Amino acid sequence: QLEGGDELQTKAVIVATGTRQQWMDVPGEREYLSKGLCYSAVSYAPLFIDKKTVVIGEGELAMRSTAELATVAQHVHLVGPSEETLDSDLGRKLVSSPNVTVLKNYQVTRVLGNGYAERIVVKDPEGNEMDIPADGTFVEKGLLPNSAMVADLVEVDEDGFINVDCYNRTNVPGVFAAGDVTSIFAEQVLVAVGEGVKAALAAYDYLLPTL
Repeated sequence: QLEGGDELQTKAVIVATGTRQQWMDVPGEREYLSKGLCYSAVSYAPLFIDKKTVVIGEGELAMRSTAELATVAQHVHLVGPSEETLDSDLGRKLVSSPNVTVLKNYQVTRVLGNGYAERIVVKDPEGNEMDIPADGTFVEKGLLPNSAMVADLVEVDEDGFINVDCYNRTNVPGVFAAGDVTSIFAEQVLVAVGEGVKAALAAYDYLLPTL
């Protein structure tokens, strides 16, 4: 059913509604978006060879991004990981890396700069603040799936991403899903495009007997 009340009937549907970024909601974030403050370290890492960088986030995505940047950057500050997240092979590697500083349970309070984000202000669990200069800052707090429209219809994981099989089929016949809204590996454009092609072919195969 559409917002205006009209209804559409179909024999198959592909859900490709994507995701949305989690914001920090701190002063300076919107002002410096794409001006030194980005949301994909994996995509932009090659631009920060021998640079000082910051990754903000508490989960697995933030740790993967830190590890990626650490292979090229002069230094990486990882702001906000939890004790639980760091208790892994990757977490222990980051803690022991000479060009990585892990600020466990820290929070960002504001982003500062002069036309371009130059540093961030963080506070420790006791409330003490410090400045971190950075050539590039990456917010890696994870993505939120736009799956609410079908969350009561198809099976989703604990984070709301739609579960699909290798044919991009959901658990409901005739309903397919593709891209970042699904529980696949890697949130990259090329991956999403490929998954969309798979979903289209699978939907066509599903419809073929009725054509």
